[in-house]
Amino acid sequence: MSLISLQFKQRKIIKSYRSITGHIPSIKNNKSIAFESKLENTCFLTLEFDNDILSYQEQPQFEIIFNNRKSTYSADCYIQRPKGSKKRDAIIEVKYTTEIEKDKEYFERRFKAIEEATEKLDLDFIVFTEETHPQQYIDNIHFLYRYRTQDRESKYDEQILNKLQNTTMKAKDLAQSISKSPIEYNVIANAIWGLVASDILSTDLYVKELNMSSEVKVNDE
Repeated sequence: MSLISLQFKQRKIIKSYRSITGHIPSIKNNKSIAFESKLENTCFLTLEFDNDILSYQEQPQFEIIFNNRKSTYSADCYIQRPKGSKKRDAIIEVKYTTEIEKDKEYFERRFKAIEEATEKLDLDFIVFTEETHPQQYIDNIHFLYRYRTQDRESKYDEQILNKLQNTTMKAKDLAQSISKSPIEYNVIANAIWGLVASDILSTDLYVKELNMSSEVKVNDE
């Protein structure tokens, strides 16, 4: 997919008491990305943790034919896949399910028109809703993302990785096996979550809230 086929509108965020607006510091894009709602913020956060996404950009525009008329469609996001990915680049529309259900027939027709246009552009079309990912996963990556955007102490990284060779440990047991000092325990805990956030260590992000009782291991994927 060539970006020449798409146009990108400069997003202007209008503050509203009815919605949450702001910017997310994007590691993948090396810049801040503007969002217009809490759900859009959540969508962008999940893209940051998707290893099958190279980068993403807000408000791609392209022409669609809807109600027998040609018009310019502004989507919420364009995602670019890394080379070698088995998936196509994609256009994302962010919508709450309640909004879709209020006018289901309209959105079915509109989404079909968008799919026809994206297919011609060799793109997939994805509708992101609050049901796309479990809430526990969203809560956990919210917790982890601070470790991607903030500096941390890395002097314990090698010891952590050595302790986890061919084994799985609870985060608290891992920290205590390295140092009994309460002060160092907190530093090591931050190092553990920093390694999880960086995909060097892995843990289950879907079942339970992440805490020091969560089991971690070296990410072998």
